[in-house]
Amino acid sequence: MSQDQTQNLRRLTEKIIQLPTLPTIVTQLISLVGDPRSSARQVGQLVSTDQALTVKILKVANSAFYGFSREIATVQLAIVVLGLEMVKNLGLSVTVLKRFSSGAEHRLFDRQQFWEHSISCGVAGKMLARRFGYRVADQAFVAGILHDIGKLILIEYFADEFIEALEMAESEEITIAQAEERVLGVTHAEVGGWLAEKWNLPESLVEAISYHHDLSELDEPEPIVLLTHISNALIRHRKIGNSGDQQSEFLDPEVAQVFKREEDISNEELLERLGKGLEEELEKASIFSEL
Repeated sequence: MSQDQTQNLRRLTEKIIQLPTLPTIVTQLISLVGDPRSSARQVGQLVSTDQALTVKILKVANSAFYGFSREIATVQLAIVVLGLEMVKNLGLSVTVLKRFSSGAEHRLFDRQQFWEHSISCGVAGKMLARRFGYRVADQAFVAGILHDIGKLILIEYFADEFIEALEMAESEEITIAQAEERVLGVTHAEVGGWLAEKWNLPESLVEAISYHHDLSELDEPEPIVLLTHISNALIRHRKIGNSGDQQSEFLDPEVAQVFKREEDISNEELLERLGKGLEEELEKASIFSEL
């Protein structure tokens, strides 16, 4: 690592340490849901203290994304119908969407396109988790939304360096992660993982954010990491939204084999198969773009 990269990394680390934490209510929500002694009543009382969060959770709960036949008029009913874990993940998702909904942009980084890509990754992760029998559908949705959050940190706190990386990636036809490594000495995935740790998110979610591009550092990747990686590849293959990367999607051979289920098919055919039904699911999830 060059001296400039070392200095950039030191400044980046210092800024990460100083980053604002999640809103208190979301931090308390994560803690409360993670405590087996907590009750649904306690969670409902906590969420109800934040009117804006309550409105957004109820809006999503009553959307086509969940498709319930009856109206969910209270947080307490939302908890009964959706479950504690899902309410927590909804609270986290809508909070992050609000926190990073606006900010610096660049011709190679359109924020609206970025969120379309991220939300679509979440939808794809949830869909594939259900299709392949992984019992982490809601976590996979959150992981998809958050997997590239490191890019938002970089463009907000290190705009010049991130823009340099974007332009390097374009001119030299390399990935953003490769360009970030050369410019900053760290990638958006690593930065996103640091932020997830700072927010005390579950370890599986930290890993999904940190290693969604490169699973080689994990001996046995959790299902949520596999789902985040392949969902990212699927959404990029379909060219839905744009997270700033101009290179073709990369699909880890070992991850591809997991989803091929021993069938002798190409990665192209695999992604085409996995994408069946995706448009319908994305249409149901349009509520998140409105948040």
